[in-house]
Amino acid sequence: MGFALPNGAHVYLASDYGPAVTFTGATNTEHAVITVSSAENLAVGDIVHVNCNWSGIDNVIAKIDAIAENAVTLRNINTTNKNKYAAGGGAGSVRKVLEWTELPQIKEVSKSGGDQNTTQIQFLSDDRQRNLNTYKSAISQTYSIAHDSTLPVYSQLRQLDEEEETVAAYMYVPKAKENRYWAATASFDDTPATAVNEVETVSVVLNLQSPAMTFYKVIAGSA
Repeated sequence: MGFALPNGAHVYLASDYGPAVTFTGATNTEHAVITVSSAENLAVGDIVHVNCNWSGIDNVIAKIDAIAENAVTLRNINTTNKNKYAAGGGAGSVRKVLEWTELPQIKEVSKSGGDQNTTQIQFLSDDRQRNLNTYKSAISQTYSIAHDSTLPVYSQLRQLDEEEETVAAYMYVPKAKENRYWAATASFDDTPATAVNEVETVSVVLNLQSPAMTFYKVIAGSA
């Protein structure tokens, strides 16, 4: 059993990517192995944004665990379910994150969505209905940050809002010794919320596009 407070956490958005590197032959393994066109600019420990025709890992953010020639292992990207990940069908591209920009001065964080939706069914012989799971609603995170128009992230947020680009994001939670990665589109309201005796804030909404977060424990001295 383990738990931790989020105090001291930092949130970052990818602000620069390397060129897309195509891959084929993704394996059905606990840690997916992809065959890239060239591993020349990739290294163990790099964070990559995956685009794949397997929807279950499309837009996941992964850490490279090993490289053997052009075979690249993506840690914690589980593709063992061949009914979900058709054998021999995984192809796409990866982009290495070169630079991150912090989303600073966060006052509040809230989450919406992720709820399990259901449909009901009742057979003639039943005296009560049954609930069947259907889908989970989309997830959004809302960050209220203290307003400062000189922050470098403002221009990036405006661009992401305008272009509706999907971008890598991560949160470092020091007390949990964990990095959490996901991909999202951003909506930015740069009009400050103003109230007497309150710090002015602006709002950033990250709409998750990755199927799930990826979690990596941080070893002392590593990222």
